[in-house]
Amino acid sequence: MKKIMITGPVGSGKTTLARQLAKKKDVPFYELDNLIWQRLAIGDQKRSECESSQLLQEILLQNEWIIEGTTTKDWIEPALSESDVILLLLPPYYLRVYRIITRFIKQTLKKETAHYKPSLHLLVNLFRWNHHFEKKNLLELQKLTADFPEKLVILNDSNPYRSYSKILTRYK
Repeated sequence: MKKIMITGPVGSGKTTLARQLAKKKDVPFYELDNLIWQRLAIGDQKRSECESSQLLQEILLQNEWIIEGTTTKDWIEPALSESDVILLLLPPYYLRVYRIITRFIKQTLKKETAHYKPSLHLLVNLFRWNHHFEKKNLLELQKLTADFPEKLVILNDSNPYRSYSKILTRYK
């Protein structure tokens, strides 16, 4: 599997899994957030969907990649189509809440880096996005992935890397 798409709610472990797999497979990984947001010294600026789509197309031209993130916008459909596997991470709700809190604390204390400045406003948004995931975003993701049932792997384990390692050994 050379092209992997990882998606799921905030706090599900997408970035952690992508980093681990990228390191193990020596494959570049990309965060959808960095396609959506232009990181500037004065703060993040949202790109147009056209710009984000163009950046995504450049990544998809590569032979190998891991893309992680959550968006239910149609412009990610090419990534779903081109991927060899689509991993949907669905750990329990309260585990995601715990991860959001611990990540916020680590980033605030500068024990963990982030592409954004941690703030109370962002923390509230993370909780809100996590809360609304099952009600709205999961259904939208299911619609986007409906055309690719043979590629979709749902991991609801608290350790997605362990689960994915089992899948890799099964399909070698």
